[in-house]
Amino acid sequence: MSTRSDQNNYKYACGTEASTLNKTGEWRFMAAPERVKRLSPCRQDCLLDSDIPEWLEKVKEERWDEAWQDISRYNPFPALTGYVCFSPCTENCNRGRLDQEIDIQSVEKAIGEWRLENYQPSSKPREVKDKVAVIGSGPAGLSCAYYLSANGYRVTVFESAPLIGGMLALGIPEYRLPRTVLKKELKVLEEEGINFVTGQALGKDFDLGDLDQEFSSIFMATGAWLSRKEKIPGHDAKGVLYALDFLSMINTGQQPEIKDTVVVIGGGNAAVDSARSALRMNGVNSVSLIYRRSRAEMPADPGEVEAAESEGVELIFNALPREIETEGDSIEAVLLDYSKTNREGLVVDQSRSFKKACGTVVMALGQEADYSVFNKLDREIELFAGGDLISGPATVAEAIRAGRIAAFSIMARLENTAEPELSLASEQQVSFEELNLDARINLQLQHRLAEPVGEAGRCLGCGTCNSCGICYLFCPDMAVDWINNRYELNLDYCKGCGICVKECPARVLFMEGG
Repeated sequence: MSTRSDQNNYKYACGTEASTLNKTGEWRFMAAPERVKRLSPCRQDCLLDSDIPEWLEKVKEERWDEAWQDISRYNPFPALTGYVCFSPCTENCNRGRLDQEIDIQSVEKAIGEWRLENYQPSSKPREVKDKVAVIGSGPAGLSCAYYLSANGYRVTVFESAPLIGGMLALGIPEYRLPRTVLKKELKVLEEEGINFVTGQALGKDFDLGDLDQEFSSIFMATGAWLSRKEKIPGHDAKGVLYALDFLSMINTGQQPEIKDTVVVIGGGNAAVDSARSALRMNGVNSVSLIYRRSRAEMPADPGEVEAAESEGVELIFNALPREIETEGDSIEAVLLDYSKTNREGLVVDQSRSFKKACGTVVMALGQEADYSVFNKLDREIELFAGGDLISGPATVAEAIRAGRIAAFSIMARLENTAEPELSLASEQQVSFEELNLDARINLQLQHRLAEPVGEAGRCLGCGTCNSCGICYLFCPDMAVDWINNRYELNLDYCKGCGICVKECPARVLFMEGG
């Protein structure tokens, strides 16, 4: 009776199967291939540190649950950022060097929408740990609350406004972020056991000392809600509004008192949001946005600026308001001086002035955080803080990252463990010139696709092994095995020829050792 070994030898002798009886890896005398995770340009530029190629690969294979698990390690709200993120991750996308960059944001949104549609509360009992208070329900506060709750902490979020969401609910217009999506995200957080308390303001309805007695830790994410004010003549006229107040009124269903001709002063995203929102209001005939520097120096997202211009917002650059001219209780015009930037800073030329007629002025000169609550402390209190309160006005993505970092810092403190490593600096970035494009079979898809699965399939997977199988196809020694749904190197049979390293499309294989 023949043995299994005899049968395998026979198949090998007949050329129908490779032999695994004799381990030939000992013939290797120079070096061996090693798989190394590398940094893609999209992840390098992502404000959330998200491992974008990993979850793009999962979407390409329609493994939606795994894509959600991957993305949620960095961003628990992809449905939100899928609408409001300005997508710096696409700016240096290697695929864009070939034809057109990956539409990462649309795939991100699809993952978020899939999660909201398929969310089911966990039926498994979770370990209940300490109580943590989160002050502020903006993106930083919600992110911190999510990660703490997911790890078993009892979280209470305090919000001074009647609505949950902070800047998501009050500052960002609905045309940019549908409120139905925000409501779904908040419902999920409530079903996860997070407790929300609205209409309770720090320093008025409670203080930090109260929370310190009841909770094991406190995270402050109260944002930057104080409007900067330019005290030029006429700044206190009846028709002068401030951007955050203006946007909050619109987002809570109130009707700001506004005339048919609107001037918005400022160059940030709040200014652009105010201009586009004003243009959508009944009775408004024209909106002008005035910025003191050039278009190239404007801090607002270029895509949002282009959208405002295409919708009909007049853009006026290199102009600085000197006075808001009034007649009785009514605004008549804004007197402007020409300005420009040089080595000394902003230079104003008052000899060249002009007027812009208007009935309403919206000031969007920036926001600041309110630190006055700390003046009321009568003893030392340990707390964590993040988001716009610390960084100043920033993006939703940056606030979510700040909340995530805070959550893990709080857990490390309470559990007396080391905080996780935050830097990506140890990974070497993959350049376009390194990629082996000849090995890619999907390069014929040159332009963006409307559906997320196909669009994710355009990703080159820079620096991330996606088990494309090229190493398996080219290895002359059958030293690559399919194990646990991915290709793995088997150095027992590798002779160190380096063909796999040369052919790897994503450039994750290197010859190491000797």
